[in-house]
This record gives sequence, structure tokens and C-alpha cells, in this order.
Amino acid sequence: MSEAARSVGGGATTGTGQVPQAAEGGAEALATQLIRRVLQASEDLDPLSIQAQLDLAAKVLGLAGCVDELLLPATRQLHQLLAAGQRDVAQDRMAAEAIRAWLNHRVAFAPPPQEIGPILLACGPRDRDTIALESLALLLRFQRWPCRVLGALVPTFTLKVAAQAADAAGVVVISTERRNQRQAIVSLRAVAAMGIPVFFAGDAFESEHVRMGLPGRYLGTPIEGACSLLIGALAPAAGSAVADHPGSDFR
Repeated sequence: MSEAARSVGGGATTGTGQVPQAAEGGAEALATQLIRRVLQASEDLDPLSIQAQLDLAAKVLGLAGCVDELLLPATRQLHQLLAAGQRDVAQDRMAAEAIRAWLNHRVAFAPPPQEIGPILLACGPRDRDTIALESLALLLRFQRWPCRVLGALVPTFTLKVAAQAADAAGVVVISTERRNQRQAIVSLRAVAAMGIPVFFAGDAFESEHVRMGLPGRYLGTPIEGACSLLIGALAPAAGSAVADHPGSDFR
């Protein structure tokens, strides 16, 4: 196993030091310091350091806290730096792949899924960023919900076929850019017309005006909240049972 693989396991190897002293000021102060470390590691093209900060955040903040307070805010800031010309494409892609590798390795620690229909998670037909999608899938798996992540650039037809073939309990469409919202809405409506519960999230749906008249439910921005909403909407009884399962804690 590579050093990269070891750094994303169940331990808390930090690689760049111990818990920041600012942690005494609370979770927000810790997350702020760890975001700075992730941004610096992206500039240095250091994927192991990025994964080390995620390990540390997962240990101190819990898995959901790591996702909502470090992983996603850092990803947004990295995209902003790229757009502003303060990062190049290689640095942005390296950071994204380091984060995705960390998420993929964390899946190995999830408890066995329940025997229920899976939740399908897909980006809109023109959306490429899968980090929010994969983060949501990870938290769902820790709540013992089976998931299928269809990934980026999922055509409407492919999403319909996959949802029917999997006998999906629900479908989530994430769109991160407003210029791509129209195609994502087409996918939402197509799946909803099949009688399958649909959910949507991402910056493209941030405006309440955009959400008016859309089928399904908006999941909001915190991934932990989106996970809870999905479980509550699709199977309240199963959700209660999962919450009592000793392996379902995000920490």
C-alpha cells in the first residue's frame, strides 16, 4: 500500500504537525487553520499534506464536520483562486484528486449497507465537479444507505436508464454552475416523470427563484443536512433504525 493510501485510513496522521493551537478557540478556528493548510498544500503540489489535514479534521470535527467545515469550503476557495489566476490548472486538479482519493478510501470504513433500493447521485449533464456528490455519498454510506455515484456529465437519458435499472429509492442531481442549470433541470423533470423521488443541490439552485416550480426537494448546502433530509424523506422508519446502529455515527 502506498503512503498516500495509508494517509487516508482510519488513523489521524497529520503529516504537518499536531492539532493547531487555535483549536482551543473552537471548531471554527480549527477549520480556518486547516483550510489555510490545504490551500498552501495545493500551491506546493503536496497531495499528502492535503489528505493529512482531512484526516485531522475527521478526527477532531467528525466526518460530517470535516466535509462541511473543511473539505467543501477549501474546495470552493481553490476554485476561486483558479478563477482569479492565483492557481494553475495542475494545482487545482492535483488538489481535487487528492480530496477524491481521500473520500474513496474513507468508504472502506463505512458499515455494511441496508438491503434497500440505492440512492443514485449524479452531476447535471454539463457539470464536472464531483466532490460534493462524492461527499454526500460517503455520509450516506456511513448511515448504511446504498449509493451509486454516476459521476460527472451524466446525460439525461443515462440517468433515466440507470435509475430504472437500479430500482432507485431516489435520485440526486447536483449542479454547481448556474450556466448549467437548464440541463440539470431537464434531468430532474425527466426522472420525476418516472415516479422516482428526486432531490437537487448545488450553487446552480441557490436562488429561491430558480427553485420555484421544480419537482422534488432542495437539499441545501450543508452535506450533513442533505444526508439527514434524504434519509428522512425516503424512509423515516429505516432512518430511525440506522441512527441506532453503532456503525452509523459520522465520527
